[in-house]
Amino acid sequence: MKNILYILLLSSNFTFFTSAFSQDFNPPIPKPEKEKKPFWSWDKVYAGGGIGLQFGTLTMVNIAPDIGYKITEKYSAGFGIRYIYFADRSMRPPYELNIYGGSIFNRYIITDFLFAHAEYELLNGPWNPSSQRRSNLNNVWVGGGLRQLVGNSSLNIMALWNLNDTPANPFPNPQIRMGISIGL
Repeated sequence: MKNILYILLLSSNFTFFTSAFSQDFNPPIPKPEKEKKPFWSWDKVYAGGGIGLQFGTLTMVNIAPDIGYKITEKYSAGFGIRYIYFADRSMRPPYELNIYGGSIFNRYIITDFLFAHAEYELLNGPWNPSSQRRSNLNNVWVGGGLRQLVGNSSLNIMALWNLNDTPANPFPNPQIRMGISIGL
């Protein structure tokens, strides 16, 4: 009888310890959730554009500031305003143009240094040299460019082709633009 009691006692201890070791007293460590960035942030805004200057018999001043927003790490969109002054003093009488307008653009970063660019531009000016009547000119520019990152800024050079290339359109194909973008 003593042996049976001893065996029962021993088996109950074994069962107790077995069940105690099978328990997991350390709760699982929750994985930290990725911090979701807000859609709007000033860190995603950048400004830039270009300035073109030419003086002489043919004078041209082109001021084109842009503001963009990084929707994702690779895709951004924005808008710009345009002012172009053009004068040809070789014509009699001298010919002068003041052109105003704006644009909206999309840009997709392909690699660290290469991007695709598409832009719709609306310009208003007197396109006929014999008349001062103003009219709108619609340009659709597509192309790409190279960028060199410098901290929070970049230097850009683009080659853009105008899909609205008509004889009345004074802008050459391709248009080469250089400019800067500065993160705010």
